[in-house]
Amino acid sequence: MSTISIINLNAVSIYLMEIDFSYFETYKSSLNDLEYSRLDTIKHPEKKLEFAASRYLKHHLFGEANIEYDSTGAPEIQDVGYISLSHCNSHVVLATCKEHLIGVDIEEIREKAILLASKFTTQNEAIIFDIHNEKDMSTLWSLKECLYKLSDRKKLIFKKDILVYKRENRLFGSIKKTSGVYEYELHVENYQNILITFNLGKGKLLHEYSE
Repeated sequence: MSTISIINLNAVSIYLMEIDFSYFETYKSSLNDLEYSRLDTIKHPEKKLEFAASRYLKHHLFGEANIEYDSTGAPEIQDVGYISLSHCNSHVVLATCKEHLIGVDIEEIREKAILLASKFTTQNEAIIFDIHNEKDMSTLWSLKECLYKLSDRKKLIFKKDILVYKRENRLFGSIKKTSGVYEYELHVENYQNILITFNLGKGKLLHEYSE
């Protein structure tokens, strides 16, 4: 069966599982009726596998508990806390936290991040991250994906609405929400050439925002 690795940091628990293509039917058999219906709407074979694997991981960890959503649309599981899911071609990751909202992203280090760097990297971020380095650009992209999951707004512009910066050698990011701009401390784990990014705390309001 697929191996599950665990990372615990502050109040956050990260569960990482390698996706095994030969276990698709096993992953699929773990789905409840709602998840099975959702699986049927996914047409791409790899996306179907990733979805089934992520729900298998959830069931393996927390039984038949359903994912619910709070008033802001943040996913949570009763008696577990807030959760966040992400996957790449080879792994799926599930993060949990009882104390605050959690956003997690997993990315493989790829050259594509360099090719797209101009679309999501600000001048200030280009000072911190090398725009010609695959790992740096994959990391920055992943950090912004993590932050995006913490917002209750959609259609955010990664180069304008989601910013990453350093302070005293610690990573932080800001993200626009409906009530204002919030700041979060961020963390990066490098696991076998895979990047896992997530927020360490509940964040704080920097200033109110309105269109």
